[in-house]
Amino acid sequence: MNISPQPNLRGTVSSATSPTRDVHLKSNSLGRSGSIRPRSIATSTPNAHSSVISTPDLTSLEHSSTSHLRNLSRFAQNQDGEDFSLSSPAPSVAGLSGRRQLKRTDSTRGGKRSVANNAGRSAWEERNWMDKQRKFLAAYEYLCHIGEAKEWIEDVTHNPLPPIVQLEEALRNGIALAEVVQAIQPTRPMRIFRHQRLQFRHSDNIAVFFDFLADVQLPELFRFELIDLYEKKNIPKVIYCIHALSWLLYRKGIIGFRIGNLVGQLEFEHHELEEMQKGLDKAGVSMPSFSGMGATFGAEPEPEPEPEPEPEPVETEEQRVQRQLAEIGPTIYELQAQMRGALVRIRLGNMMQNLWDGENWLTDLQSIVRGDWARQVIEYRLNMRRFATNIQSAARGYIVRHRQRSREQQWHRGAQEVISIQALVRARKSRAETQLIKTRIRQHDHGVRHFQAAVRGALQRRIVQDTYEETRVAGQSTDRVTAAIRGMLERRRIQEEEASLQSRLSEIIHLQSAVRGLNARKRQQHDTSELDKASSAIKILQSLARGLVLRRAVQGKHDQLLQHQVAVLDIQSFIRGQAERRRFHDVLSELSSSNDSVSDFQSASRAYLFRQQHAGNLQALHQQTSRILLLQSYARGAAIRESADELRRELISNTAEVVQLQALGRAMALRIDVGTLLSQLEDEEPSIEALQAAARGKLVRARFREKQKFFKANMEKVVKVQSFVRAKLQGEAYKSLTSGKNPPVGTVKGFVHLLNDSDFDFDEEVEFERLRKTVVQHVRQNELADQYITQLDIKIALLVKNKITLDEVVKHQRHFGGDAGRLLTNKEISSKDPFDLKALNKTSRRKLEHYQEFFFVLQTQPHYLARLFRRIREQATAEKECERIRHLMMGVFGYAQKRREEYYLIKLITRSMREEMDHCHSMQEYLRGSFFWSKIFGAYVKSPRDRKYMRDTVGPIIKENIVENPELDLESDPMQIYLSAIENEQLRTGQRSLRSPDIPREEAIRDEETRRTFIVHLQDLRDIVDQCFVALEDQLHKMPFGVRYIAQQMFEGLASTFQHEDQGRILQVVGNWLWKSYLQPALVEPEKYGVIDRGLSQEHKRNVGEVAKVFGQIAAGRLFGGENAFLQPLNSFVGESIQRLSDIWSNLIDVPSAETQFDIDEFNDLYARTKPTLYIKMADIFSIHHLVAGDMPAICPNQDDVLREVIRELGSVQNNEHELKHVSTSEICLTLNPKLHDKEDPDADAKTLFMETKRCVLYIIRVQSGGNLMEIMVKPITMEDEDRWATLVHDELSTTSRRRGAYSESTSVIDIASMSYAELKRTALENILRLEQIGRLTRHNHYQDLLNDIAVDIRTKHRRRIQRQRELEGVRLTLARLNDQASYLEQQLKTYNDYIEQAMVTLQNKKGKKRFLMPFTKQWDHERELQRSGRVPKFGSFKYSAQELANRGILVAWKGYAERQFQHIDLTISSNEVGVFTLEGSNGPIAIPGASAQVPLDDLLQAQFNNTQHLEFFDRGGEVRCNVNLFLHLIMRKFYKDRDS
Repeated sequence: MNISPQPNLRGTVSSATSPTRDVHLKSNSLGRSGSIRPRSIATSTPNAHSSVISTPDLTSLEHSSTSHLRNLSRFAQNQDGEDFSLSSPAPSVAGLSGRRQLKRTDSTRGGKRSVANNAGRSAWEERNWMDKQRKFLAAYEYLCHIGEAKEWIEDVTHNPLPPIVQLEEALRNGIALAEVVQAIQPTRPMRIFRHQRLQFRHSDNIAVFFDFLADVQLPELFRFELIDLYEKKNIPKVIYCIHALSWLLYRKGIIGFRIGNLVGQLEFEHHELEEMQKGLDKAGVSMPSFSGMGATFGAEPEPEPEPEPEPEPVETEEQRVQRQLAEIGPTIYELQAQMRGALVRIRLGNMMQNLWDGENWLTDLQSIVRGDWARQVIEYRLNMRRFATNIQSAARGYIVRHRQRSREQQWHRGAQEVISIQALVRARKSRAETQLIKTRIRQHDHGVRHFQAAVRGALQRRIVQDTYEETRVAGQSTDRVTAAIRGMLERRRIQEEEASLQSRLSEIIHLQSAVRGLNARKRQQHDTSELDKASSAIKILQSLARGLVLRRAVQGKHDQLLQHQVAVLDIQSFIRGQAERRRFHDVLSELSSSNDSVSDFQSASRAYLFRQQHAGNLQALHQQTSRILLLQSYARGAAIRESADELRRELISNTAEVVQLQALGRAMALRIDVGTLLSQLEDEEPSIEALQAAARGKLVRARFREKQKFFKANMEKVVKVQSFVRAKLQGEAYKSLTSGKNPPVGTVKGFVHLLNDSDFDFDEEVEFERLRKTVVQHVRQNELADQYITQLDIKIALLVKNKITLDEVVKHQRHFGGDAGRLLTNKEISSKDPFDLKALNKTSRRKLEHYQEFFFVLQTQPHYLARLFRRIREQATAEKECERIRHLMMGVFGYAQKRREEYYLIKLITRSMREEMDHCHSMQEYLRGSFFWSKIFGAYVKSPRDRKYMRDTVGPIIKENIVENPELDLESDPMQIYLSAIENEQLRTGQRSLRSPDIPREEAIRDEETRRTFIVHLQDLRDIVDQCFVALEDQLHKMPFGVRYIAQQMFEGLASTFQHEDQGRILQVVGNWLWKSYLQPALVEPEKYGVIDRGLSQEHKRNVGEVAKVFGQIAAGRLFGGENAFLQPLNSFVGESIQRLSDIWSNLIDVPSAETQFDIDEFNDLYARTKPTLYIKMADIFSIHHLVAGDMPAICPNQDDVLREVIRELGSVQNNEHELKHVSTSEICLTLNPKLHDKEDPDADAKTLFMETKRCVLYIIRVQSGGNLMEIMVKPITMEDEDRWATLVHDELSTTSRRRGAYSESTSVIDIASMSYAELKRTALENILRLEQIGRLTRHNHYQDLLNDIAVDIRTKHRRRIQRQRELEGVRLTLARLNDQASYLEQQLKTYNDYIEQAMVTLQNKKGKKRFLMPFTKQWDHERELQRSGRVPKFGSFKYSAQELANRGILVAWKGYAERQFQHIDLTISSNEVGVFTLEGSNGPIAIPGASAQVPLDDLLQAQFNNTQHLEFFDRGGEVRCNVNLFLHLIMRKFYKDRDS
């Protein structure tokens, strides 16, 4: 009780009253100067001493053991009350000449403050504050630069500006900048918009400043954008621009003064620096370098003024004293510190002695005070509890009563509304029940029909029975009349008898009374005789009854007494107690009356008894004297023996010490012997050492050879064991990292390297981006080729049917890009930068930036495209246009090749689905709808991932049961089975079957063979469908997440939109949609979806169709009936499978949210390391722009919508096409950027701090080790730690290193590479303490939350690598599928091209009917000349005069020849090769030099497709210009016999 508080009390007082020692210890890490400054003693501590040593304190040191203290005491006695105190000089910033130290306002006011003011802060505290304020150094310098810009603007405009801290806001309206332009160029016409209401025109003020910058030719490097100032995106860039402008104007001589340098000359409040630093951190912009700007613009440095010679100062007496005191200042400081310590120790000793002296009194006082306080507190709490309980009960009662009255009044007021609502609810419930009944009736349609038929039969039979009964009753009318007559006669006879009896009534009554009296007397006599016989028994019975009644009464009384037993006992005890108290009171009153006499009597009696006892004792002692002596001797012996035993026990208890003493003695003797032996061995020490070394070497070599031999013999086993152990340890560590709740530091340290991005990760990213580009290009090329081949197939089919001519087919072949073979070349996407400064101006670049924002909004805000899709459906857009829009939308989302694009695509599908649901009034309307999002879904599920799932799920069933089973037949039509049986019989026997083929199905099913075959077919069909269900259940977890998520969202949307519908019905609708949209196409057309590798025969397709029919019936939730009546035997299987499929659908829609699956949230694009990219053609960009802009009122009903703003900034599509015509026509890469982020993460600062802390901790645990994070953080730093840190910085954090460390993508305000390890740990500790203050960390678990979060990051990084590998695999599969598709399309295209070429050759070689040539014409002479010379072309030759061709409009002009010369010039068109024509010009028989050209038909068709009006030939013989359409018409007519051309 009195000892335990002493250490605590002493320790507490010591720590509270010895601040000097604490400060001295802390300052040792900073330097010796920090421990000797007089301001190192804090005055805020209550028991701390002042920095001024008074005379009484020094006088008390006259008896000190230190001579210096005694001298000071003697000096103090001789002084006149003067205190010994020194003030330290003001601290300065070391190494920063010309810059004032950053300090608060109360610490920068010169060095003449009193010692009392300086005593409140130590030098260490000032240095510590400086370390804390060093983070505001950037803010201070930035404010100084703002002040420089402010002074420069004021000097130029001669107008005052707001203070420095308000200048950023003042510059936003651009008025000050426009005034600068007006002051420099006063003759320039301009208008400055100053009024606040003209805020929307303030950007014009900034535009004036931009024009001035362009006039003075300020480089683009120093300029800022409009949003940098107007929206405060980058104000430092604006200040930087003003500085650059000042130096440029000074260099050009426009202004004759420089901008000032105020760094180190201005002072700001602490809160101003802090607010400015927070603003810079929040803006996240890099601070430009203001230093050296004058040298950048070639301005000469400002000459420094020559210092004037100062006279040599004369030292005064006071200055001499100050100088000498300053020289011995350290000694005086140390002496003062010792004196203060001695005084404090003296006061502390006195205080402790006083406390020890009054410890008991203090303890009692404390106990009394605590008891009194405790009683007062308990009484107060009890009173308050009773008071609160009463108030609460009254309040609760009042509230309940008030609530009840309000509820009753409310119910009375709204009775009619409630009744109406109830009626509506009942009506809705009735409709829902009716709908449910209808749904169930539809499910059991066949059974209901049977039941209705049975009911109708029963009613009909009842009607027939009633008719029969009526007929039978009508036949018995005669019997009824006869029976009525007999009844009437009998009633008349009875009435006559009653009348005769009525006349004799009195006699009959008298006779009856006599008879009754006789009978009563006889019964009484009989009863009396019987009672006489049983009188004894009756008496016994009566006695027993009385006893029973009495016992029951007694028992009742006893029970009553037992019930009041306690009360009776209490009454009896009270009576006895009252009587005993009365008796005791009487005795007490009697004793009180004789109290004195009784006391005398008692004292006399006691004295007498004591004397009697004493006398008896003396007599007994005299009689036992000898025995007493003997007893005493025994006692002495026992005492001696006890002491001996005690000695023995003590020796036994100290046996170890005795043994040790003996051992020491023996050891001493043995050491003497050993010493003698050693002295003898010292003489032979060299030889002994050589012998021992040789022996040891031989033994070591032998053991080494043995181990080496063993390891060589078991090397493989050793390696396996080592690898197994390492794998086991690594696996357990990774398991604890991935599944453990609190992984240890060592485990996290072992897997920290997984957070680093290696070259392999970088190569994978590059490879994935390259493959994604290739996939986009291949998809577009294959789609174009597919469209072309489809149209070409239609054209050829029409050509075969003579619906079109070969000319139209050739035109389509040539018009599709000139050469159809180029569609499948699969060239790489152009890597040309769309923002190339050589191709685009500033306006075009801004347009492309707006397009980036446009596509970012379309991707991340799905409600826009969802409204567009609904609008497309409402407008009944053509199917061809819908296909084009579908291709455009899939291109916008990159065909869902990346995780981000897939996430936003399924979000778009689900949002469009909800949009359509909201505009449907019933479930039937939704089921009848044909929505555009279903087309997007159809394109989305054509990915290799879905094909692989279909191949794994449906492929084995089709391959094993249908393709590899040629004998399988699932025909379910009995008529077809019957006819097949007849054909087989005729083929088997060779004779005509006796069975007639012309019978109905009802008779065909009765045929024995047909029935048996029909049953086998149904069994096989049931087994295959059951296998489909098994495969679907087994592969359900492998179904792509996007399909399952869309199904889940459809179920939730339908359930929330149509709440009156049954949940089971909604689930069935979702499952039926999934079957029709996803599973059925792959089952019905397996070769098209890659389920199998080859096509199906007609028999296989028929079997697959039967399986799909049964599966579709189960998915629809209906039994067979009606036109599928012969499949009704499967209804029991269908009924069971409906419930089974419902369970499958329930498990299918049980998936997590898309955000959890894809690890994406709304802020993902804001802090992502790489921005999303989009590969798209410029034509597609303009098409999407036109599509969205055309339906803008429906897409964006609000005028202030973000998309409307983007569309306004983009302008019209036609202007953009004109401005961006120089951009590459192939695919370009757009980096998507968000538009006007007004979403801010509320925990952004905390997250940034947490990320910086994690980054610091990662490097700390790699340098030092410990049991937990707190232990590592407080562990001292050694030189080895510094070396490891330097190596780590050189390997990972240097600029030359290619390795990217963990969290290198995060935006950090600290540069870890430039820190020492001590600074790194200090920064981490400060961040941890700040996180602990905001509740993110706690020291109770040794900051384990940080390690847990790092472990989560490691797992996430690993999952992202796996996801990237899966995406790579998916892209490669997609590319392989696209290459296969391209090969197939190329082969098909080659076939069509060969067919067309062959048709052209056939048509061109076809002579036809020989035409008649008029003799002596120009063509006749031309052909005769060709025949004579042997140069007849293979496909003919035609010669025309230029005048004739000009008259036809074919020849437009011939350079070098006038129109009057055309009649003398000829033009020959011939063809000696298929599709190639030769043009030759001649002047009479003489050929014109250079007038010859080869014209391919492809070039003519391409020119016609491009709407080219004229073509020019003969580059060297004078350019000939021909009309393309007329020239092509002439060629087709002459060479291809096309009369319709």
